[in-house]
Amino acid sequence: PPPPPPPPPATAPRPPPRLTRDIAIRPTAHGHAEFRATDGHDVSLHWKRFGRKGAPTRVLFIMGLAASHNAWQAQVERLVAQGGCDVVVFDNRGTGASSTPPGGYTTDAMASDAARLMDHVQWRDAHIVGFSMGGMIAMKLAALHAPRVRSLCLISTHLGGFFFRLPGPKGLSNLLQILAAPLVRRLPAGRRLASRMRAHLDLRCHFTPSFLNSVSLPPPTPRRRPLRWAFKRISRAARAAAPFSR
Repeated sequence: PPPPPPPPPATAPRPPPRLTRDIAIRPTAHGHAEFRATDGHDVSLHWKRFGRKGAPTRVLFIMGLAASHNAWQAQVERLVAQGGCDVVVFDNRGTGASSTPPGGYTTDAMASDAARLMDHVQWRDAHIVGFSMGGMIAMKLAALHAPRVRSLCLISTHLGGFFFRLPGPKGLSNLLQILAAPLVRRLPAGRRLASRMRAHLDLRCHFTPSFLNSVSLPPPTPRRRPLRWAFKRISRAARAAAPFSR
């Protein structure tokens, strides 16, 4: 007789993580917190609230440079699924749907922005999570408003200061590409190329190869080209824009 079929697995395999543009679950509240900031500017912060309002665990996520609140998608969905959490995410000033007051900005002012947002949602204190520049803001928040910080989670960040921690060759290469982005945007088709450069840098700097290999992404399309192709286009456009340099 044929051998019996193997028994079904005890638990179904977990689906691979996914990257989306927006947080998939519906917020329980959202809006703009408008106030006069400590640096004298009028600021309007776009924020969203997820989970159970009034839950004992309150978590405020602070994102890094040039990224919106949607970058916390995986963390927000996981915390809300576990239950018992009241989560707030927001766009820093100058990012996403928040206002862009005249610069420059300091981490002191942006930390006070986060404290004013906590006032707006009527939070006395919260667990603070900061990523990259958001980690620097979170440290300032803990230094300036210590009683309001129940715990501090810092991800991919440091204390700041140009000479405190000089980057290595790979970090300098990434920094030069970031600084070159405004110049690339001025070239023909430069806006799209600069966006691709930033996307590749974010993937290389913020995620491990093992995680990226486990993420389910949409199938590639003919329009998506390697980064090397993008740099060739940039060089070609630069030569065309500066004929007298030949």
